[in-house]
Amino acid sequence: MTDTLTPPPPEDEFTDPTALLERLTTEIGGVLESMEELSDYLERVVHAVRRHVEGCDEVGVTILSNDRPHTAAYTTVQTLEIDAAQYALDEGPCLDAARDRREQHVPDLCRDDGRWPRFAEVSRQDGMRSLYAVPLVSGDECVGALNLYAWETEAFDALDAAVVRVAASRCADAVVAVTALDGMRRLAGQLEQAMASRAVIEQAKGVIMAMRGVPEHDAFEILRRTSQDRNVKVRVLAQQVVTGVVGGTTGLAGPDA
Repeated sequence: MTDTLTPPPPEDEFTDPTALLERLTTEIGGVLESMEELSDYLERVVHAVRRHVEGCDEVGVTILSNDRPHTAAYTTVQTLEIDAAQYALDEGPCLDAARDRREQHVPDLCRDDGRWPRFAEVSRQDGMRSLYAVPLVSGDECVGALNLYAWETEAFDALDAAVVRVAASRCADAVVAVTALDGMRRLAGQLEQAMASRAVIEQAKGVIMAMRGVPEHDAFEILRRTSQDRNVKVRVLAQQVVTGVVGGTTGLAGPDA
């Protein structure tokens, strides 16, 4: 899907590996100073990966705490549903990537290879065809997985793998760094609180989708761009949209902003 909120990418963005990796590294760079910043950072990562991996439709981050999976960031609620199916069935690519520290790639779920029969069946019913999960490894620690989903077969190639590995490495380093003092237990609680706050973001996206007539990814992009312009957190802006502080969404960034 072409992002209607930003100019189309240069023709070489998806073919020039150096330019693509430099662009991604710039978007997901920076130093996290506290655990409170981690949730917003992971949100930035999943949307950056989706923008920079051609053919990718949804992205999520799974974090393991005491071997219990948590979805720490996601592009749309559909991502959350895919992750939830894996957690409920206790099988799937994100769990194997996180637990076994090995990349999991399925170019076509219709060609069942027997790895996750129940999850594969659920995913096929939902229309998903390709998936790619990369473990989040930093040093000796593996803290989860970065998960990509697509509705087309053969969606991910070698260049995509290079991009995703860079993002996964940066995510892993960020998680390990901010949990070095307080440990994974506090991180799990922090992520659960962050996921609860996502409810207002989903509501705000619904308001924007209805008022602007745009799809879900574009609605989030409007929130993200406006939050940057105003230097406020996305969840704070979302609350303003829901409560009507930003009247009628006219105060939000537009496609040509």
